[in-house]
Amino acid sequence: MRKLILALLTCLLAVPVLAQDGLKPGDMISGRLRFFHQQHPNGTTWISVYQIVADHPRNFAEADEFCDPDNPPKTFHLVVMGDRAKKRRLDRMLGKTVSVVADAFHCSENAWQVGDAVVFNWHFPEGSKR
Repeated sequence: MRKLILALLTCLLAVPVLAQDGLKPGDMISGRLRFFHQQHPNGTTWISVYQIVADHPRNFAEADEFCDPDNPPKTFHLVVMGDRAKKRRLDRMLGKTVSVVADAFHCSENAWQVGDAVVFNWHFPEGSKR
């Protein structure tokens, strides 16, 4: 009985530590993938956006002046920039839960970056087949 209580206590103490780990380059972002067009606020251009709505939002490991430390980024704009292979693959996964490895990201700073954060460099995890 003592071992069981000790094991439960250890698990309860470890969970908050895991939840506080900040998002850093090379970490995975998972969530529902969506696509939409949004007009730039100046009215001249439409922006095509692939966006992940994160299952488990968390703050960045390094401070970002454009992030609100009390509200971790929940929506991540995936920049595709003419990569047809990524675009085709994302199109097949719309509406589904997906995971990507974020290599370079920051909180949105301007109207071209749609969502809480933008991920410029990213790739699909090794072994993902979709």
